[in-house]
Amino acid sequence: MTPNLPGAESLVKWFGRWPSFHDAEIMSLYIDRERKASSMRIRAFTMSGKTDRNGYHIRERDALVVFEFSGISSLRIEGEDADTQNVISSLLVEKTNGGWHLVLEPCYGIAGEIVARDLRVRLEATFPS
Repeated sequence: MTPNLPGAESLVKWFGRWPSFHDAEIMSLYIDRERKASSMRIRAFTMSGKTDRNGYHIRERDALVVFEFSGISSLRIEGEDADTQNVISSLLVEKTNGGWHLVLEPCYGIAGEIVARDLRVRLEATFPS
């Protein structure tokens, strides 16, 4: 289900739906308390349901997605080998009374949750299939 999040329509337009972020990779997480604008960049994709001649699944839509947030009231990040790879099993976005709750379900590397007053999302780049 697509969250009522500023910028969400750009993801739905590119991916054809709100992505699950299954096997998406967190490329960067930047906390900036001086300017009050923090961000997380995630490489997300959808699968075509087909495989190439080597048996690898073929990506259908591929993009760099940026979540921008401010007014962080809670932050919990954990994981191992964060300098190697940060793959999540899913990403959940929930509207709360005081803002937004973003949950990064673990797979390998960084996982956790962010609670912030303001949250928006945008496409930074798209990649050919």
